[in-house]
Amino acid sequence: MAATRGPLPDQPASRDTLPQPARPHDQASLPLGEELFDHAPCALLLTDPDGTILRANGTSVAWLGYPQHELTGGMRLQDLLSIGGGVLYQSHCQPLLRLQNAVADVQIDLVRRDGARVPALLNVTRRRFATGVLDELAFFAAGDRRAYERELQRSRAELLAAQAASSEATTRLRAAIGELAAAEHRRQEFLIAFCQDLRNPLAPMRSGMDLLKIMLPPDHGSARLVAMLDRQLRELVQLVDSVADAGGRNAPGGRDDAAPDEAAPDTPPPP
Repeated sequence: MAATRGPLPDQPASRDTLPQPARPHDQASLPLGEELFDHAPCALLLTDPDGTILRANGTSVAWLGYPQHELTGGMRLQDLLSIGGGVLYQSHCQPLLRLQNAVADVQIDLVRRDGARVPALLNVTRRRFATGVLDELAFFAAGDRRAYERELQRSRAELLAAQAASSEATTRLRAAIGELAAAEHRRQEFLIAFCQDLRNPLAPMRSGMDLLKIMLPPDHGSARLVAMLDRQLRELVQLVDSVADAGGRNAPGGRDDAAPDEAAPDTPPPP
């Protein structure tokens, strides 16, 4: 069987494989303005300045649940708005329309025939036609936007609550640190005072022991007992000094300011 060969690399591609330029649309085949109005992706209304509905597109009929003849049969815009939306339209939109003939990005709620609310974003333009002044209204569905805004508000509230909790925890931590510092200060003051009270009797005891060792001859029967007492007394003095150093190391002035004079007053001279 003969092998089938593909086209050579230098052969031009077929016309069928080449991208074809986009053909311009035939203007006659494009939807007409009336069809665009009726099937627009937003609810479109045409009213007179007092709110009487003159025209409504198919999207308005689908969203609101009212048939076309009811909407244009004497209903007013205020009939389609919630109570709060009606107050907002009268107090905010109407004055702006009289001043600048346009209002944009107004959050408002439409009320369906079955009573359900439709969150919407309203744009209004007031224009003068041959028949008089008319208002063109466009309502865009804003349900997802409202849900997103509510989520943002909830997240913001959670963030503020977390910040408040963090601030409260920081305040409590600082208070606890302050209490610990005060307790540590009281402990240091107690140790300094305690060691000072111990040093006051220990200083003359050491001087008396030194005097006793000088007065007793080395072969005296009590020499060993005196040496033992002297050793224990010195260990006790070192222990008091260590405690005083630990308690007064961070105190103002340190150990030197807190330590009393260890020289025994009125020490009798040796014979």
